[in-house]
Amino acid sequence: MSRKLAPPWRKALMVLHLVSSLGLLGVDLCVLALGVAGSPGGSLLGHYLLVPLAFTSLITGVAQGVLTPWGLFRHWWVTLKLVLMVIGTGLSLFVLTPALDSGGPEVVRDASGPCVVLLVLTVLSVYKPFGRIRRVTKVPYGTSSVANGTFKTQP
Repeated sequence: MSRKLAPPWRKALMVLHLVSSLGLLGVDLCVLALGVAGSPGGSLLGHYLLVPLAFTSLITGVAQGVLTPWGLFRHWWVTLKLVLMVIGTGLSLFVLTPALDSGGPEVVRDASGPCVVLLVLTVLSVYKPFGRIRRVTKVPYGTSSVANGTFKTQP
């Protein structure tokens, strides 16, 4: 079974991921602005937009990793994005959303964490740093060792 999507489906998945990710960044920035202004409207944004967009972004990102040649664990930047997106979703769900319900000045502090994470994810998507994750090839037992220099890695 092929893990690759046909180009039209891959592009549709990419559009859904981009819309949800950039929408998530926009909503998080709006929540931050409402928190600075002291407006209580951030709670509605948090419950009805932030959480669904965070999960949509996470799910479509994982689907892209699994269903496209990028893979989830082939490139450092993809793996780092996965880890940071899980952390960002957790921050949004377990830190920011409860803070929005209570209101107050902690909203600004709690909304800034996910904003920074989302901006780092955007930079990682554009620059794609760190290259590929090197995998160690399996060598039959007794035929080579690290000591004699025949230990091989794949790029």
